[in-house]
Amino acid sequence: MASPSLTRTAGVRPFLVGMFVDALGNGLYVPLTLLFVHEVTGLPMTTVGLGVTVAAVVGLAANPVAGSLIDRFDARRVLMGTYVLRALAFAAYPLVDGFAALIAVAALVAIGDRAYYPASGGYVSALAEGALRDRLYTLLATARNVAFGLGGLLSAGLVSLAGAGGFAVVALVNAASFALATACLVLSGRGAPAPPPRQPGGYRQVLADRPFVTLVAAEQAYTLMHLILPVALPVYAVTVLGAPPALLGILYAINTVLVAAGQLPVRRWQRHTRRTHAMALSGLIMMLACAGYAATALLPAGPARIGGLLAATLVLTLGELMHTVPSWALAAGTAPPALRGRYLAVYQQTWAVAAVVAPAGFSALLDTAPPLLWLTLAALVGPAGLALLRLARRLPADAVAPPGA
Repeated sequence: MASPSLTRTAGVRPFLVGMFVDALGNGLYVPLTLLFVHEVTGLPMTTVGLGVTVAAVVGLAANPVAGSLIDRFDARRVLMGTYVLRALAFAAYPLVDGFAALIAVAALVAIGDRAYYPASGGYVSALAEGALRDRLYTLLATARNVAFGLGGLLSAGLVSLAGAGGFAVVALVNAASFALATACLVLSGRGAPAPPPRQPGGYRQVLADRPFVTLVAAEQAYTLMHLILPVALPVYAVTVLGAPPALLGILYAINTVLVAAGQLPVRRWQRHTRRTHAMALSGLIMMLACAGYAATALLPAGPARIGGLLAATLVLTLGELMHTVPSWALAAGTAPPALRGRYLAVYQQTWAVAAVVAPAGFSALLDTAPPLLWLTLAALVGPAGLALLRLARRLPADAVAPPGA
């Protein structure tokens, strides 16, 4: 799973195995989250929806808290904590019998999910530096996409074979996957690098770093672009273009397969490119995808529109592939080691903001005038790409172009 260079780095192999197991478990329930919780708990769907929403709001606070804990204790321990929380929560799901218990259990899952991202990013930064860090991020993204897809297939099989009882099995298997991932992290810690010494500073110091704050603002535009496929496209394709709903599953599957298969080739293509410039180019490609989605409405209904949606989705997928690894590595490289947890927590908060803004914002733009959605997204990511090009001289040189790249 790891390249020869990375396998010599202590802790990498068990870490990647743990990430794969974690993603496999997540793939079991994420595609059917509300239905999963409804079937496991027996609570009405409206109650489930409200409870999961409340839990998600509670989870928003986990990002900044996790950042502080990472800087205080180290990323590996916090990452283990996210696994333990979710293992306990999924083991408890079959015992939930009311609204209060649902919120408590779902909140544990939400807290673990939100804290996972700065913790995993921080641990990757501790395990590898320079070009090896990009390679490890690439392997991580590939392993997680493959495992997530396999988890979805296993979930469908369990539910098909066991009916409603299969959802309880999914809950227990997912709990076991997080327990196994925790064990992998324990093994990963043997010989892993020691955390950097603590130093004074906090979120005030992070927010005073103007180049980094500009980077976060640019990343917010890219994060919204990543939500096109799960949030904007279903509404646009079905209600505006009249595409069959089944097409959405096909497009999502194509995107997932290409993201899993394309990470390593794209990373090799980018290995001599400055991360800021790679991200800026990905923004240009995403703008082309927006133009493609908008132009699809001008095509005749039927096969022509389906072909237009497929072409635009392929372009968007390329943009996502070109953005993901340079983005993760640039944020990690920009952060001072002793405050990396807080830096990555602020960076990952763009996803929390996007998750709140995108559903209502995308829907409002589509209701007003469908082309306005694509124009707005392009108008956001275009300046973001230009800002990244200007940031190339203001961010740390080894973050923009790592030694050995």
